[in-house]
Formats: sequence, structure tokens, C-alpha cells
Amino acid sequence: MLEIKGILFDLDGTVIDSERLYQKAEIKLFKEYGIDIPDEDWKIFRGCSEQNFYKISMKRYNIKEQREIFIEKGRQYIKKEFKSSLSYKNSFKDFYNYIKYKYKLGLVTASPKHSFDYVDSILGITNYFKNVITNDDCKNSKPHPEPYLKMMYLLNLDPRETLIIEDSINGISSAKAAGANVVSITGSIDIKDMPIVFRVIEDFNELRDIV
Repeated sequence: MLEIKGILFDLDGTVIDSERLYQKAEIKLFKEYGIDIPDEDWKIFRGCSEQNFYKISMKRYNIKEQREIFIEKGRQYIKKEFKSSLSYKNSFKDFYNYIKYKYKLGLVTASPKHSFDYVDSILGITNYFKNVITNDDCKNSKPHPEPYLKMMYLLNLDPRETLIIEDSINGISSAKAAGANVVSITGSIDIKDMPIVFRVIEDFNELRDIV
């Protein structure tokens, strides 16, 4: 039986339904440059930090544009999609209300602080999470374990007593490397591509038997 004292959440694709919006924005961005992203390439980008996404994509598709201009165009496309359609993942709020007084909670995102702040302005994420680590708070981004190790240190949690909920290969790899118990929520990556984890769920409430 797990002795859980803390639950840590990823943001994109886990707490918020954002991955499909990122993809819509990125498709529009790449079309400006005459590029159609192959379906198999999208899994490379899931869970990437902003800087890694633009670095990888510009090199992979040989985009001849000033890096700063390309990034700013991408940010504007994302903001438009988020402003019109961003929402919490199904069952997150119910699950949060079920666990909020029982565990130490933290949010760990590969997004930079400016992106997190924009999401927070739309959805009020900090009404749910007082302890937040963004990519700007770490030297190393996911899949490195630093982001989750840093949050566990902040909350005085032992990895063996920590449950981490993730949706991407990079995020799962980060959580596993940190030594925690990892749950993967479906929707962002194919089951066949998913690393081995403690449990795979489609809905947060599937965890009520262990929390």
C-alpha cells in the first residue's frame, strides 16, 4: 500500500487541456513557412520546454528566420488559441477538491513563467496551486529530474511518498528519474509510446482508490 504524502501535477495536458491548442497554434505557425509537420513528429515536441521546442523545430525543418521573430510569432498564435478555448481537464476540479486537504500539492511545468502567468490570468491556476515551479526556476528542464526534485525539496517530500501525474514522455521520464511514483494520464501520447509507470489513467477519479 502506498503511503502518499504529496501529489505533484504537470500543467499542460495534465491539469489543463492545452496540448491540442498548442498543436493548432504550431500548425498555423509552420504553415507560414510552408511546412506541414508529419504526424509522427508531434510526439517529439510533447513536454518540451519552449526553448527546446523552437530550437529543435527550427533545426529539424530548416527554418530560415530570426529566432526571436519565430518564437514571438509562435507565442502570439498560442495566446490566441488559449484565449478562445483553454479549459481545465475533465475531472481535475473534482479530484482537486477531493485531495486538497489531505496532501501537500505542487505544480511543476516545463513552460516558462510568462506562459504560466498567461494561463493563470485565464484560468486562475494559482487558486489551486500555491507551490509552482516553472522552467525559469530550473537549470535543467524535463526530462531531467531537477524540476520535480526541486518541488519535493520545497515541500519536504520523500520521492517514495510522492505521486506525480504526467502526460508526456519527457515529463514521465523526469518524474521517474526523480524516484517518485508516476501516474500517466492519457490523451497526449499513444499508449504504445508510453514509458512504464505505476498506473495509467484516463480520468483523475480513477486514483481515488489509492488517495
